[in-house]
Amino acid sequence: ALGGDLIILDGGPKESFPRFLSELSGTVGLPTKITWNRDYEPFALQRDQELETLFQAQFGIEVETARDHLMIEPNELLKNDATSGSPFYQVFTPFKKKWLQIFESAEVKGRLIESAEGLNTQPRALARVLIDSKIREQSTRCLEEFLRDTALKVKIPIPAVGFQKALAQAHFFTQKKLVQYPTQRDLPAEKGTSQLSIYLKNGSFTVPQLLALLVRQPPSEAREKWMSQLIWREFYFHILAHFPYVETGCFHRKYDAIRWENREDWFERWKEGNTGFPIVDAGMRQLLNTGWMHNRVRMIVASFLTKDLLIDWRWGERYFMETLLDGDLAENNGGWQWAASTGCDPQPYFRIFNPALQQERFDPDLTYIRRWTEGQNKIVPLVDHAQQKVKALQLFKSIA
Repeated sequence: ALGGDLIILDGGPKESFPRFLSELSGTVGLPTKITWNRDYEPFALQRDQELETLFQAQFGIEVETARDHLMIEPNELLKNDATSGSPFYQVFTPFKKKWLQIFESAEVKGRLIESAEGLNTQPRALARVLIDSKIREQSTRCLEEFLRDTALKVKIPIPAVGFQKALAQAHFFTQKKLVQYPTQRDLPAEKGTSQLSIYLKNGSFTVPQLLALLVRQPPSEAREKWMSQLIWREFYFHILAHFPYVETGCFHRKYDAIRWENREDWFERWKEGNTGFPIVDAGMRQLLNTGWMHNRVRMIVASFLTKDLLIDWRWGERYFMETLLDGDLAENNGGWQWAASTGCDPQPYFRIFNPALQQERFDPDLTYIRRWTEGQNKIVPLVDHAQQKVKALQLFKSIA
């Protein structure tokens, strides 16, 4: 509608960009500069470095990248004194303290002003680029195939997306719901969380934009608690950037030696929400039906898979990434390793969630459980929690 082109080429960056740029070279000419926003996942870092080399060396195009979805980037937050070890923080509390110090700097204050101004930006008409009809036909075919394949795979309703929807939800939460956040955020039956994670995942909104709205609210316990959650998000992105091996292995590498039982039949029962533990089953069924799960319940089901069923956290992490609409590698990996006691600043291995006690504390009236397990026949519990707790402790002690 604004006059811009969306070109979709299904071939990977290293194959598609040379094709596309060569086509432009023979028609409207090459761009003088290509820009993009930085990412921090191992694959993205490697891809972007390869493309920067390609654009500059093969086509003579200038490259410019910018900070985007993080308030403070990994290279900006280091220990003051790292003479005795790694310069990177591996525990959240000191990381948060340093993050808040940087947040008060003039540089970051300027970023907040820019983010606030960006919230009021209106779309501008774009100059149309005319490209070869062959490339356009290929792009149209790729889009049609993508939409057809997606329609076959998606079995759940997709929430409304985009910047305007994200902005409206962010305004609603910070102005109307934030005050209740400390008391409602752990209650899965309530809409006590921000419901913004999908917009952070898909790029409709960023943490700096959320912070630009948040600082407009007066200081309070609620503001501090929610800001802390945003800092946790950045913490896990920093961990992934500095310690990329966590993508496939334990942050504390000694735990790679754990011999998980990995019963596939138990894993299937967990995925289906048929374990006989109501709070676990409710969470897994919410995930199956909506592509989302309440954060407190995510911790409960992750602890249950690793500490009760003794299944490798990577199985659960992978399943979450396949099913969550808001699945982000850094956050998902960090959360699973926290629950499994294998990650940075983890839940100590000897603290194991009791599903029954979690249910009594966070869903005492069974409102959430009834919502997602209504009509389900009573299921005999898959395991005995007390017995499995003993086995889990032995499993970790054998490594420690």
